[in-house]
Amino acid sequence: MRLRSWRPSWDYIPAEIRIIILEKLAKQKHPGWASLASVCREWQCVLEKFNFHKISLQVSCLDDLSLQVSCLDGFALLSPQTRKLVHHIYFCVELPGYSYKCCSQHRSPLINVSPLVTDAILRLFSILSTWEPAGNLALELNVYSPSDCKHWFKNIHLSSDNVDREGDATPTAGTGTLGTGTDRKHGWFWGQQLEPPQRHAIQRLFKPIRLKLPKSSPQVKAVTRLIIRRQLRRCISVKSFDCMFRKLNHLEQISYEPWKPCDNWHTDEKKAYGFEMRCLPDTVNSLVIFEDSYRFYDQFRLWPLQSIQPAGHSKEIDAGFVSKSLKLQHLSISFMINAESLFQKCQSDWTWPRLQSLALTSKLLQHEHRAPITNLLCRAGVLAQQMPMIHTFVLWNCEKAHACAFIYRVEKGTASVTWRGTWNFKLRPHVVEAWQVVASKRRMHRSELQLKQDDIKAAINCPGDAIYHLKLPCQVIEPASLWQIRREGHTIWW
Repeated sequence: MRLRSWRPSWDYIPAEIRIIILEKLAKQKHPGWASLASVCREWQCVLEKFNFHKISLQVSCLDDLSLQVSCLDGFALLSPQTRKLVHHIYFCVELPGYSYKCCSQHRSPLINVSPLVTDAILRLFSILSTWEPAGNLALELNVYSPSDCKHWFKNIHLSSDNVDREGDATPTAGTGTLGTGTDRKHGWFWGQQLEPPQRHAIQRLFKPIRLKLPKSSPQVKAVTRLIIRRQLRRCISVKSFDCMFRKLNHLEQISYEPWKPCDNWHTDEKKAYGFEMRCLPDTVNSLVIFEDSYRFYDQFRLWPLQSIQPAGHSKEIDAGFVSKSLKLQHLSISFMINAESLFQKCQSDWTWPRLQSLALTSKLLQHEHRAPITNLLCRAGVLAQQMPMIHTFVLWNCEKAHACAFIYRVEKGTASVTWRGTWNFKLRPHVVEAWQVVASKRRMHRSELQLKQDDIKAAINCPGDAIYHLKLPCQVIEPASLWQIRREGHTIWW
């Protein structure tokens, strides 16, 4: 007599274990995983939270007023009940492609894409204005043409939702549209770009977008976070931000990653660039700005400086810009302004009652500036004493093959200062004393300030490498953008 092997039923597994299994399955994102939500109501309740957490929208999706959206796998109608499950909307405006004639001597003038983008955003805002606030909804905007990475800029990476599983994101082989291919017309040989992009190609990729949103257009109360990553290379004008902020009047967090203008931009294009902090909504408590620049990716000095090097120095700021930070909880500004410039605008009687984390970059953080670095760290320590809630204060910078960071951190009742970088720097006693005063203003398990020194042995080929190896304790860039920078940075010789 043969005995049948006994297999326990799914129903015999405790509910808590079943939920853990389903959540693990959802996080692995195997092909077709989202369709498992139709198995039964239990699976639906667990998997739909992951299925609808982030949705992707294109302009064509807006034709259906019921808002048909792509949810990782396939399409799904977004009902009022499932709206509450949505925490991230990625809205991409796809521009018309351009042919190879755009690179010829008889190319047509650059197309003004602003009306197209304005119309798309107006339609999206009109739909989102009907959504009720649900606590936490991020809106990520992107504008690109499928042709952008088919001509001069073949190493552009548009997106990756699996950055957590990509490790350090350094490529092991040629990447980009052609991989290890050759396109002599656009300066690509064996997977490497050996000729600089032409001026008109750079202007096309970075052409400013000027939004004109009518005052009569509805306000969007549901969106609490705005994300514009570096993959949107066409710069958003200052007035466009002002228009968007008037409509997104419940914003709490902003993450913005612009590209620095080049010398060959026209005067009106340079004027359009920027970010006026004075137009920041009063509801915002977190601001992260990361300014990228082709200066970081200039692999050969033979490229014309006027075509690829950034114009001037860091953006000049005024007291009105800095005073807006008094209401923030988290602030990070990388490369757009220097820390010392911001410090000079701060007044001695100011107080940042809510500020918990601050991250800034400074060009002074280099080998040859040891005395100015000491003065900078002392000034930062004095300023931090005006921030009673501060638990993370970061000053960092990166250059070719070099990176460093000064990190003040309060964690688990202990305060510490860390110097981490590719070169050593000994903190002077008066620097330590200044930060000891900062730590003494908080209740600590240990009153003594811990001093740490960490060396970085890894190669720094791009700003993404610097951020990755500096292990900054606060966000200075979106994780997907960090992945992109490292991928793009390793396809060029820095």
